[in-house]
Amino acid sequence: MRKIIRNKRGELATFLPYLLIGLVVAFIFSIVTLVVSYAGDEIFDEMKDNPSLGASNSTIERINQVQGLMTGAFDQLVFFLLFGVFLALIVLAIYSDFHPVVLGFVIVFIILMVILGGMFANAHDEIVNNSVLSEKAAEFTLTNFIFGEKLPIFLAVAGVISVIIILAKRGGVTSPV
Repeated sequence: MRKIIRNKRGELATFLPYLLIGLVVAFIFSIVTLVVSYAGDEIFDEMKDNPSLGASNSTIERINQVQGLMTGAFDQLVFFLLFGVFLALIVLAIYSDFHPVVLGFVIVFIILMVILGGMFANAHDEIVNNSVLSEKAAEFTLTNFIFGEKLPIFLAVAGVISVIIILAKRGGVTSPV
């Protein structure tokens, strides 16, 4: 068991780039889901207008049901993806054991994530305020809340929590706090 614990040293520093990639993937996924949801609404509206598909009331009800669930599902999926990135940062801080010098790299990485989060928030606001997508983007409540102006704040809070956890473990304890 001790050998396994020794092999985990430096784990947080190893996974920091993957957390950054996770943030980028969450941002790209939020934009893609907005566009797919907008295109899906257009397709569903065309399906309802099609005489061969829209002739039955039950078919129109099913199309409306799927259309109503799609935006909410995408919104929640983006939220859970970004929540997973935050949770991964904190879990890696709990279960990692490394030299204190790496703490400087962690702090620089968190500052980089906050700056990148601010850039993503600005880009997200520009895309959401687009005249074509603004009506559909208003339906993405969780995504707009998280990827709006609050994204750098969420990243900074998760980073501070992880640094506090890392500093609390400085006594050489390799188990969770």
